[in-house]
Amino acid sequence: MAGPDSLESEGDVQMGDADSGVGSSSLGNGDGDATILNSVEQPSNSNHANSGFEVKPDPEEDDVQPPSSSPTQSKMGSKSVPKKKGTAAAKKVPKKTRKARAKAAKKAAAAKSGTVVPDDDDESSDDEIDNGPYCICRGPDDHRWMISCDACEDWFHGECINLDKELGEKLIERFVCPNCTDGDLNYTKYKKTCSLSGCTDPARLYGKKDRSVFCSNEHCDAWWNLMIRTLPKKNATIEAAEMLTQEDFMGLLASTANQGEWKLGENPFGNIEGFWANGLPTRPDVLSDEELAFLQTSAAERLALGNEIVQYKKMMQLIDWANQRRQAAIEQGKFTKDSCGYDHRLDVVSVRHAFAAWVETPEGQATFTAGKLDTPIATGDEDTASDAATRAMCEKKRCKAHNGWYKLLMSAVRNQIKETATAAADKLEAEDSLRQEAESRYERRQVENNWVEVISEE
Repeated sequence: MAGPDSLESEGDVQMGDADSGVGSSSLGNGDGDATILNSVEQPSNSNHANSGFEVKPDPEEDDVQPPSSSPTQSKMGSKSVPKKKGTAAAKKVPKKTRKARAKAAKKAAAAKSGTVVPDDDDESSDDEIDNGPYCICRGPDDHRWMISCDACEDWFHGECINLDKELGEKLIERFVCPNCTDGDLNYTKYKKTCSLSGCTDPARLYGKKDRSVFCSNEHCDAWWNLMIRTLPKKNATIEAAEMLTQEDFMGLLASTANQGEWKLGENPFGNIEGFWANGLPTRPDVLSDEELAFLQTSAAERLALGNEIVQYKKMMQLIDWANQRRQAAIEQGKFTKDSCGYDHRLDVVSVRHAFAAWVETPEGQATFTAGKLDTPIATGDEDTASDAATRAMCEKKRCKAHNGWYKLLMSAVRNQIKETATAAADKLEAEDSLRQEAESRYERRQVENNWVEVISEE
């Protein structure tokens, strides 16, 4: 009797014969090899008269294909195959161990002899368990629900990471395991749930069509019904006479339904033309003393910020003129391209008060009048032997102290302009908001014609 190894080899040969449709009687002569080669080139379902029987492939060998979402295939296969989340039972198939090969060989031999071998349904399911290791427990894939990490591509049991199966399958958009989570770039991303209270289904925000903060149109209608119920009914309470009621709201919807959209309209108050002039109202009793002081102070501060921006733009002009002076020295042969060329008068750049003081000096005024940076005005301390074209400029080559001075100074001044402009815009927005509120209050007071009677007690 042949041993397990020989039985495995025999099973492999006979299975190959069955797949190719060639009978075993053709293996004993020299033409058998040629017949096998010819049969391989033909479709696997071709019939041969010399077979005398038909052997179907083992369904466990050919028909069952492991899905691409198997944890084992994710570890060994190509990374381009998309991963899916599901139970291990839906993803796993038995490995082709020696026991499975021997079983296949027995089936092929039984089919050849005409006998029937019953399937062993009572076989232990241990063959279907992938011993892993997986998860933080480094255990097997034992048919418990598992989820794949999108960072390390390892698989994790939901029980080991305290993740519910329903939550993981419905609301997780990108899962990152505890080992890969860093709180910065790698973290588990959840989908937004439906805006209807109590619904845990994901909102329709992750597709290209019919995007909505609700999971369905039914829940959208239910949310609107709840919102309408929060409004009082007509004449139900005293407050209903002064606010929007359910009947009023439904009337607004019905009156604009034929137009394809509905809206409440423009602001009922705050639309008076010519109400403001130079930031102040043209009518009396519009602003309180505090509001008037706020507007005046804010306007003065915005004016000061505007003057700062003007100074920053002058700084940029001075930097450009210093660079032009360096380029002129290079063209005259006084400097090389490696020469620094930093003008020491740029020390006042980026220092607003020092720059403002320098601009008021005779040299500063002459510079901005001429529109260029010339040789500094002699003060008696300069070296008369130095060249006027390079005086007050750094003549070092590859100077580390002023390395990249043009780009650095320009970048610093641009940032100051941006910050100053943002501060001025914030102040202007606060002023506009106060004016809008004051105008609406004034117009509403005129329409309602409210008055207060003061009764003095004697």
